[in-house]
Amino acid sequence: MLNGAQASERGRATGKRWKGGVFSPTDGTADPASAAPAVARAILKLGGTVHQSCAARGIETEGGRLSGVVTEHGTIRTKTAVLAGGAWASSFCRQLGIRFPQAAIRSSILAVSPGSIGLPDALHTAAVSVTRRADGGYTVAISGRGRVDPTPQQLRFSPQFLPMFVKRWRSLAPGGLEGFHSGHETLARWRLDAPTPMERMRILDPAVDKATIRLTHSRAVDLLPPLKNISIAAAWAGYIDSTPDGVPGIGEIAAVPGFILAAGFSGHGFGIGPGAGHLIADIVTGNEPIVDPRPYHPDRFRKSAWGKVADF
Repeated sequence: MLNGAQASERGRATGKRWKGGVFSPTDGTADPASAAPAVARAILKLGGTVHQSCAARGIETEGGRLSGVVTEHGTIRTKTAVLAGGAWASSFCRQLGIRFPQAAIRSSILAVSPGSIGLPDALHTAAVSVTRRADGGYTVAISGRGRVDPTPQQLRFSPQFLPMFVKRWRSLAPGGLEGFHSGHETLARWRLDAPTPMERMRILDPAVDKATIRLTHSRAVDLLPPLKNISIAAAWAGYIDSTPDGVPGIGEIAAVPGFILAAGFSGHGFGIGPGAGHLIADIVTGNEPIVDPRPYHPDRFRKSAWGKVADF
């Protein structure tokens, strides 16, 4: 914990006086484009296999228990499977008769080019967050801000998400038809012997909200004036798979033994991935869980989220 003088010193690049802050020297940073291939290489090294461009269409059961995963290239026999499907998780669960409330928020982010000198590696405020990239530039975003694209699934789960919207209404705005066209929040049923919506939209790459990009850059320049003369290098958007309380749903589904859900990470997936992965591995192997798994179990969504929505 930092007092005002300490926070102002660490944030001197802002030219502002701060009342206080938090400094986390043991935090790490990682680049998803580098991390994902590294994970794949580790899987192969440990004797596992990686199947790319191979959509999982559904599961098979024997005696009520999971017995295989049906993919577009055939069935993989297994007694245990983890669904870490992100924004696709709820529509996938629907095929199995499992109700998993989920609403995807379209978030837009930008990156500025290298060239800034004397700026901190990372700085998070309520207005905007900046994090240094490997190339010396910065990723810039407004935490929790996004567009809500209306979809059949959004309407279906809207009563459960009311507490979330009430708490975050200042950060959310109505979207367009991006979510509807992407197909990840469909209420339709699909067959296991025909192409699924996941195969028609293999990568969720929605349109950037230009208004959010302009606001984000403006706030970043106001916070860190040296960024004023640095150009925007890239802007992109993605879907944040949110749950009614903003906490992931992790646990084995009682109705389908062997089927483990790990989704709804609400924008924190990459950051808490190592710890969440450890917990999921413990559940799969039956080892002593690294943390108490009960607060994360999807069964909690049978109750209201009023008063339980996490801060972002």
